[in-house]
Amino acid sequence: MRSEEVVRCERVVKTYRTPSGEVRALRGVDASFPEAALVAVAGPSGSGKSSLLRLIAGMDRPTSGTVVVAGESIGSASTHRRRRLRRERVGYVFQRPSDNFLGHLTVGEHLERVAAPHADVAGVLDALGISGRVGHRPSELSGGEQQRAAFAQALVSGARVVVADEPTAELDTASGDAVLAAVRELRERGVTFVLATHDASVMRAADVTLRLDHGEVVEPRRTAPAGAVAPEPWERGAFEGAPSVLEIEHVTKTYPRGADVVHAVEDVSFTVVQGELVGLVGRSGSGKTTLLNLIAGWERADAGRIAGPGGERSFAWRDLAVVPQKLGLLEDLTVRENVAYPARLAGTSLDDRDRVDELLARLGLDLLAERRPGETSVGEQQRTAIARALLLRPTLVVADEPTGHQDRGWTEKVFAELRAACDDGTACVTATHDETSKRSLDRTLSIRDGHLVPPDA
Repeated sequence: MRSEEVVRCERVVKTYRTPSGEVRALRGVDASFPEAALVAVAGPSGSGKSSLLRLIAGMDRPTSGTVVVAGESIGSASTHRRRRLRRERVGYVFQRPSDNFLGHLTVGEHLERVAAPHADVAGVLDALGISGRVGHRPSELSGGEQQRAAFAQALVSGARVVVADEPTAELDTASGDAVLAAVRELRERGVTFVLATHDASVMRAADVTLRLDHGEVVEPRRTAPAGAVAPEPWERGAFEGAPSVLEIEHVTKTYPRGADVVHAVEDVSFTVVQGELVGLVGRSGSGKTTLLNLIAGWERADAGRIAGPGGERSFAWRDLAVVPQKLGLLEDLTVRENVAYPARLAGTSLDDRDRVDELLARLGLDLLAERRPGETSVGEQQRTAIARALLLRPTLVVADEPTGHQDRGWTEKVFAELRAACDDGTACVTATHDETSKRSLDRTLSIRDGHLVPPDA
């Protein structure tokens, strides 16, 4: 790692003015990052990580203090100079994968527009495992594939600094390892990477780790006692004789793609019973999201049967709650109003007020209740969507990567809330690539290339 300083922050304060008041995202941050380094910016959701990354990328100016990136002072730079900085010296990867693309361009067309002369585009694509996706548009990729394609754009641009907001949050372990391998290779060529992350593998690989909490730099804190033992998974036998909530029999879903046919889900069968927490585990692009969309009724299967309680072909709306990857929060409503919205639709708002307050408190949202979703972090928005899904105690919750933007502590808390809902009689099917979450599940089903593989296979 070289010693030349490429990023410097001195007494950085960032305050946002919102309809609900001022939000002080950063409070006097001091930090410096050397050239050719991998920097991890860690901390719980809402700690200021994304705000710091936006300053480093020249997307915002600090309210006070100094931010210097590749010799450019962000606070005094004009809008034109900051745009030039992003175009020539700083690459940025947004937290939501779809935000990194123009919908009408293919992956290859995006790369053609940003690649520096002599960039090893093929090598980057191979390292990230998306060589076969060059001719596809973003809408034809899974969330994880979109994230890798977005990372590829930053990597081939020739940027001296690459800033990425949770680039492995929606990636399975193998895909995340591929991203880190590409990062290590380019770091040796002099590129500095600044990654906001909850991912322990990223922090282990980092040359420098900056930890934030409530907008301030803090010392590392142990999150669990040394030698702590993870709880044992619940026994499958505890559910013998429980009534069926979801039955999936020989379900198949394909998509046309030019002259080809993509087999997203192929002859999948399984049953979920009342009170059971089931995890679908697989790499990005394996078919997890498609299967959840079929269960939710958002897409129609080509063949097979999906049935709810009692063999019904569909769920009543209040019996099925969905936590999608894009969350679907209403931006004009506050966090509290979003959580309470299902009760409002059901006509039970007054009866469910205490339930709303309980979920807000248990998911760490009570102090954010009067903010709009855009005034909170993506992790906090994710927990808002989870609280909304649990409000009416539905028969089935379908959750797509519900902890993708949570740190370890909140990941455990989210699964504890799903567990508590299941103890009250709700069943839950969740897609996840988080290996640590398996201990919270009653049953794990692996999906590979659209095919379901039993856990004992």
